[in-house]
This record gives sequence, structure tokens and C-alpha cells, in this order.
Amino acid sequence: MMRYLLIYILLALSIKVTAQSTLDFNGLFQGFTTYSPESDQQQLWTGVRYIPELKYEFEIDSLQSISAYVSANIYGSVQYAGGNSIWEGTVAPYRAWVRYAYENSEVRIGLQKIDFGSSTLLRPLQWFNQIDPRDPLGLTNGVYAALGKYYFKNNANIWFWALYGNEETRGYDILQTVRNHPELGGRLQLPTPKGEIAFSYHHRTAVFDNRWNINDPLFIETPENKYGVDGKWDIGIGIWFEGTYTKTKDPIVLNANSDPLGLTHQALLDVGIDYTIKGVNIVFEHLFTRYGEEINQPQYKGNTSAISFNYPVSFFDNISLMIYQDWTNDGTGVYATYNHDFDIWTGYIMAYYNPTTQISTPYVNNDLNQFTPGFGLRLMATLNH
Repeated sequence: MMRYLLIYILLALSIKVTAQSTLDFNGLFQGFTTYSPESDQQQLWTGVRYIPELKYEFEIDSLQSISAYVSANIYGSVQYAGGNSIWEGTVAPYRAWVRYAYENSEVRIGLQKIDFGSSTLLRPLQWFNQIDPRDPLGLTNGVYAALGKYYFKNNANIWFWALYGNEETRGYDILQTVRNHPELGGRLQLPTPKGEIAFSYHHRTAVFDNRWNINDPLFIETPENKYGVDGKWDIGIGIWFEGTYTKTKDPIVLNANSDPLGLTHQALLDVGIDYTIKGVNIVFEHLFTRYGEEINQPQYKGNTSAISFNYPVSFFDNISLMIYQDWTNDGTGVYATYNHDFDIWTGYIMAYYNPTTQISTPYVNNDLNQFTPGFGLRLMATLNH
């Protein structure tokens, strides 16, 4: 009896030592004021955002663990224009997932951010998020998904994912997603001398939903397949490329005259370099865009260049400048920021100009940033706890 009791005590002590759990509560507070004199509805825009984060991690042993992460987007703002004010507020989930990790593999299920690719500015492989490179916080809506990863000993890795319950456009999507149809895909990333190369695939059911148009209501679902390849190398300077090809079964995107534009094929290719000289990090990318009913006869050809400069003035101060040029539609955008880190918070001063036409704006917009068309001046403060 004593022997079995001793074994039980030793097992209990072993579990107590090897099984450790942590519970962390953090949060991000953001306050901003944006002045945009050229906007009809948002000449002065003031708001606050709070993203509380709760993370729990349980280490079963040295090889496996279980973790959970929950955060919310608590937001309120007021917009002034023409003597009128518009109040807005929302409380919505921002992230909510659980993860099981074992040795070199992990599975994560829930509302999460899925991000991959080699580009930093124009990003054709932005399939599952809406990260805006002008946003220093990199805020983006998540997707409801199950994501599995396995890492090999030679630094190769493979991803599999399944999405369900998502309908918003993401990245360079033209069409929304059918909410009640699953999306499936995967990614294989391989090491190469001085870098890596990766291949990605995603399938979804897209939809053109024009039922709000009383004169010409239309609702069409169509299968869509995305193929991606990207690579990045360090050869003294950083070089990379990122390309995607999207095939939609039916040419269902319509223009104002209800004529098909034939956007059955979409091809995007981004090439870039980066180099640091005298403390200034310079990133340059160029994006080739092709849309058409036939892959070899595009109806639209776009060319966009983007360049960014980033310089840490001191340990607490940083300045950056970003410029992009839409050569096809003659649209130019400029974004400059200065930020200073105080003891517990960071202050930002931003000035920008965005083209007034959406087609000349290559960056992905989302409802979490506050960049308006035309000229804008923005003050922002962030606090992490």
C-alpha cells in the first residue's frame, strides 16, 4: 500500500512540475484625431479604441501545450463635417482561438490572423487579412479558420487551412465569399541557398451579390482558385518576389452598364528589394496587375511602384516616409510619420495624401484605420499594458 501511495505522490509531484499554466491580461489603447479638409463627411474625425487581450497557456510537458487567446475591438468615434456630427461605436470580437502544439506541429482553431508572403508593401498574397502598411499598429480583421502547421528539421514547413463563416473581401479580392461554403487551401515553404521559396493554394466559392439594385438585381456564385508563389533571399541586399494567379469560373463582375468586364483571370506580380544605408532602411516594390477574360489578353493592365524610408533618429524617435505611384491611372500617394516613445505610451504625428479614386490606391483598406481620401493630418497616441 505504501509503495502505491509513494508512486502516486511521485506522479502527482511530476505532473505539478511539468504541467505549468500562465494567464496574462494585456491590452492596447489607441486615441486619434484626423483632420481631412478635402473630405465631405470626415473633415474632423476623433476616436478611441481599446483592444483587451486575455491569453492562457498550459504546458502539458516539454513537448506539448494548449493555449487560448481572446481579444475584443471596443471602438467609438465622432466625425464632424459641414456642421454635422456622426457618432459611431462598436464592440466586436477581434481574436478568439485555441491552439494545441506538439513538438514541431500546431493546430489553431477560431477567429485568427493568417499572414504569409515575402512582400511588405503591395502584397499580392494578402489572401486572409487587410493589413495596411501605412498603419503603424498593423490592425486587421481576422478570419474564422482552422490552421495546421508542421515544421521540418531542415526549416521547411507546410500549412493546411480550412475557413468557414467568412464573407468579406480580403486583400485584392474583387468578389465576396459565400459565407456558408467552406474554403480550403495550403502552403509549402522550402529553404534555398540564402533564402526560401514557397507555393500556396486556396479554393473558395465567390459571389457577385447585386440584389440591392432594384433595377437589375443579380446574385451569382462561382468557384474560384488562387495560386501563389513567393521567394525571398539575402544576397547583401534583400530581394523578393510574390506572385498570384486567380481563376474565377464565370466572368460575372459588371460595370455600370451591366456589361461583363470578363475579370475571369487575375494575375499579380510584385518584385522588391530592401537595403540599409547609413541607418536608413529603404524598401522598393513594383506591382504588375493584369485582369481579363483571357490570361494572354488582359483587359486591364496596371503598374504601381511603392518606396518607403525608415530612419531611427534615436532610441526613442523614428521617422518614416512612404510614397506610391499608380502609373496607369496617374495616382500618387504620400505618407509620412514621426513617432516618439515615452515612458508608457507612444505618440505619432502623421501627414498623408491619398488619391481620391479607389483604383489609384494599391493598399488594402479596412474599417480599423482612419485614412481618408485627399490630404490628411493625424495625431495618434497608443498605450500598451
